[in-house]
Amino acid sequence: MDEVWNGIRTVDYEHSRPDATLLEWELYTRSLIAWPQTLMNEATPYGRLRRPGIVDISEPIHQHLAGTWHTRLADPEYAAELITRTAAARARTAAALSALDAALDDAHPIAASAALADATTHLLTVMSAHIVNWLLPEPVWERLLTGLLGSQASALACGSALMTPTDPGRLLNAHLTPAAAVPAARQRALEYAASWSAAVVLAAAGDPHRLTEAQLVITLSRWAADSEERRAELRDHYLAAVTRWAALTGVDAAQLTVTDLITSGAAR
Repeated sequence: MDEVWNGIRTVDYEHSRPDATLLEWELYTRSLIAWPQTLMNEATPYGRLRRPGIVDISEPIHQHLAGTWHTRLADPEYAAELITRTAAARARTAAALSALDAALDDAHPIAASAALADATTHLLTVMSAHIVNWLLPEPVWERLLTGLLGSQASALACGSALMTPTDPGRLLNAHLTPAAAVPAARQRALEYAASWSAAVVLAAAGDPHRLTEAQLVITLSRWAADSEERRAELRDHYLAAVTRWAALTGVDAAQLTVTDLITSGAAR
């Protein structure tokens, strides 16, 4: 996802998402820069925007922010607050998108524009959770699981299983046909993850500190998987609604920016 050159870490969505629109790139880059504020109330931005699809982060800033976040993730109180905070953000975004859908169904441009501005603001908060793709303390978790389970192979298998979303509909639907196979596959995936969770807890039993660490890995892995799954669903819902709004209002969807949509409610 990122490259480091001369002390600068670059996240390049132009490369990783070459077919994305300007709006999609902005959703990613704006939320990436804002993730420290969104997820841990840290004012330091995560880098600077080079252009709409590219963010440059100095390596010291990356190390500081990632290190701070990893330290906080080891705190059960912060982890619980993070899960609550991000779940609430997703719920607010889903509600805003429902309101937007209703306004679009009514073909009411003014109401739809106001609803779109609201949905855009909420989605940016949810999009900040896409850092779970690459900023989790996976090496630390892998070492813990290796120590508990006895081998790196077991640790890797366990870590992969723990990253199963609670409701992995989009993930499995993308890879399985016919549709009738999805519920059974989902259940198998969840049972596999549950068996690894039980094995980790059993291995850590008797050592309160390691048990707390193990439970955090399980809980945060599930949070990360669910956050990514739900974030992607909300993003797709939002982009479909933007296309509908553009058709309703007669604007070119390919030229839209985040600023256009945040100010759309006031402009109409």
